[in-house]
This record gives sequence, structure tokens and C-alpha cells, in this order.
Amino acid sequence: MNINEQAKTEVMMDNFLTVEEICGLLKVKRGTAIRWISSGRLRAFKPGGGRVWRVTRNDFQRFIKGGPDFRAKFIEKGRTKC
Repeated sequence: MNINEQAKTEVMMDNFLTVEEICGLLKVKRGTAIRWISSGRLRAFKPGGGRVWRVTRNDFQRFIKGGPDFRAKFIEKGRTKC
């Protein structure tokens, strides 16, 4: 892979979040994020049939803007750790 291809790959990866990154940003457990994905509330995909879920930044922003008290529902239930 040459330098240009590597730079393009790095830029493309910046457009996606992993489940672990979402957990860190929202202070929720991994199981909570997986439930959101499984239920269809949070759009995600596994690139190339891989094992790691990816969420586009646009889909993530749409998800967190989805409800007025989105975070409060989960913090009140004590789901504050990843």
C-alpha cells in the first residue's frame, strides 16, 4: 500500500465509529450498544463480512438526536459504564 492509499484509508476510517468508541462517547455498556444495533435503532454494518460493527458518524449523530431525553433514559437506569 502506498502513502496515498494509506492516507485515504485513514480518512475513510475516521468516518466510522466502533461499538467501543460509541460506548466511550455515550458512557454505556457494550451490551447496550449492541442492543441498539440489533433492534435497528442504531444503524451499523460489518465491513467485508467481518466481526467488528461499524457505525457511520452521520448515523451516530442521527441516533443521538433521535429523542429529547435520549441520554437521560440510560443514565437514570445506571447504564453509565462501557
